[in-house]
Amino acid sequence: MSKSHASSIFPPITPLPQVLGAPRLRSDVLAQIHSDAGTLSGFLALAPPEQEAFLEFCMGNRGLKATYDPFFQNLFDPVNHPGRLDRFLSRIMKQPVLVRKVLPRERKRISEDSSLLIMDILVELADGSLVSVEMQRIGYDFPVERCFCYAADLLVRQYDLIRKEKGKKFSYRDMRPACVIVLMEKSPGKFRQHPDRYIHRSHFSFGSGLSLPSLMNFIYIPLDIFRAMPHNKLKELDAWLYFLGSDDPKDMQRIVQKYPFFQELYQDIIRFRYQPKEVISMYSEALAIMDKNTVEYMIDEMRAEIRAEMRAEMRAEMQAEIRKRDLSLQQKDALIRELQARLMQLEQN
Repeated sequence: MSKSHASSIFPPITPLPQVLGAPRLRSDVLAQIHSDAGTLSGFLALAPPEQEAFLEFCMGNRGLKATYDPFFQNLFDPVNHPGRLDRFLSRIMKQPVLVRKVLPRERKRISEDSSLLIMDILVELADGSLVSVEMQRIGYDFPVERCFCYAADLLVRQYDLIRKEKGKKFSYRDMRPACVIVLMEKSPGKFRQHPDRYIHRSHFSFGSGLSLPSLMNFIYIPLDIFRAMPHNKLKELDAWLYFLGSDDPKDMQRIVQKYPFFQELYQDIIRFRYQPKEVISMYSEALAIMDKNTVEYMIDEMRAEIRAEMRAEMRAEMQAEIRKRDLSLQQKDALIRELQARLMQLEQN
């Protein structure tokens, strides 16, 4: 099902200006952009489709995706906006969540330079658990291996802190779980094999039936599959996912109509419409990182394809050579059998 079809479930009731503010003339927005050299330079550096999307946002005709890291950090800052991140994570994790603070990344991300991350945030919950939330533009083909590495990194970090704090009183029972939440704008093939599921939660178990808790938990949310599915009841988690990944005014109107508290979040997005200098800087930085990472990803993909083609060609050449040698051996075997037959005839005569 297309996104437009999925968006037509509820009639738009909430007026758009109530969601995105009063509309502005295109000429007024362009005049404001041209009034500042830095803003104009950043705007002209954008590709034409991105320029148009930026103008549509400033005019109040479209929204702004909250998946880009600078905007997500701004909208979900636990200090400036207490409770927002708690509520969002509670819906994803299906349990009450209280965010204590946002933590810095102490260790460098694995393959950070070739990462396709749009948004990446690490938080500590009230019980000491660590939760990593990231948005990937294109999902990795090795999601489990990657998440295990990151979860292990979080657990080691927690272990060092608790061990230092408690000293000889330390017990492994003090360890709290680490959860890695991955949202993907475009999911890899493994997830598209399940077109009727847009959220996947890990489950730890033994074949014997033994039940023990796991310190590593993973949650995957492929947004492309989410948008392709009907959401007739529009649960709150659905509304959050639309809020993060959709700039379609129809989605925004229906979200606010069903869950009025989203009006406050959209009000915070509205203020960016009147500060093009600030938003163009954040917007350009996010797009530049994504473009760089996309190119690197495509190069890696091309390298993998070239290697696969070379391996296939080598296998084909080796198989051809083996068949050639087998044929030669068969011909030699036939000649030997013929000579042996002649020799037997000569001996009989």
